[in-house]
Amino acid sequence: MVRYHLGWQDRAGVSSRAPGKKLRPTLCFLVAEALGADWKVALPAATAVELVHNFSLIHDDIQDRSHLRRHQEAVWVVWGTAQGINAGDALLIIAEQALTDVEPHLPAERALGAYRLLLAACRALCEGQYLDLLWENAPAITVDEYLGMIERKTASLFACTAELGAYCAGANPATQAAFHDFGQALGMAFQVADDVLGIWGPEQETGKSAALDLISRKKTLPVLLGLESHSGPTAARLQELFAKDSPVTIEEAEQAAHWLEELGTREQTLAYLDRYTREAMRLLQQAVREEDAQVLRDFLAAMLPVKR
Repeated sequence: MVRYHLGWQDRAGVSSRAPGKKLRPTLCFLVAEALGADWKVALPAATAVELVHNFSLIHDDIQDRSHLRRHQEAVWVVWGTAQGINAGDALLIIAEQALTDVEPHLPAERALGAYRLLLAACRALCEGQYLDLLWENAPAITVDEYLGMIERKTASLFACTAELGAYCAGANPATQAAFHDFGQALGMAFQVADDVLGIWGPEQETGKSAALDLISRKKTLPVLLGLESHSGPTAARLQELFAKDSPVTIEEAEQAAHWLEELGTREQTLAYLDRYTREAMRLLQQAVREEDAQVLRDFLAAMLPVKR
């Protein structure tokens, strides 16, 4: 089940090409290199954060009842909910083992420090997921509440990843903190970009139906901006759709995407994306020398593919 989820094998156990962008381990390596270290010193930490991310995806698919992950059926769809939970738990345990088992081995004291950073991110991730689930059926939440939720659910692991790259490179606490803040801004930008793709992105790019977020009434940033709008009948129709008891159809979800576009929420969401991207760039300049930052700037541009 774990090999299937990671893309190493198909459901019949046949070798398969590994999908996924591997953004978090790449970030961890690039931060270590930007600070003058060999990227390999970050292998235990990079492995751990990637496996934590994948543990969260397995459980998230179960909780959201999402049927697709990376262009294939989710683990719980193939093997059932109980086994899906078990596979996710296994990935979390393997992630923790990676900090001591993956070579080159971290010294014991440094591995313990990395473990503490990872656990703090895992706790924040669970807090964010708690809020996300809590608000599924809430009549309304504010944009600020939503941003606080994604700061925990998504940005915390990016922040941890960047900080771990600096930590494994032997950076001082101030530099570690600077990279933590950079990773957090980067994670916020990533989630906002994902919110745009979740409504207007092509299925071949996202690996799931673009209508899914609207069918499941996910309160993403464009939706919340639309629900907070008081611009006449279009806003009223959107509010009525999200308040109704019956399921949202694919046709209604597609119509809702058009309403959100009419209300200007795509442009508003892209403005948030610009804000977090600029903040990440500013923090990067503070964290590392200009000549060592270029590869991270290129990485940031590549991982945020949403265009106006």
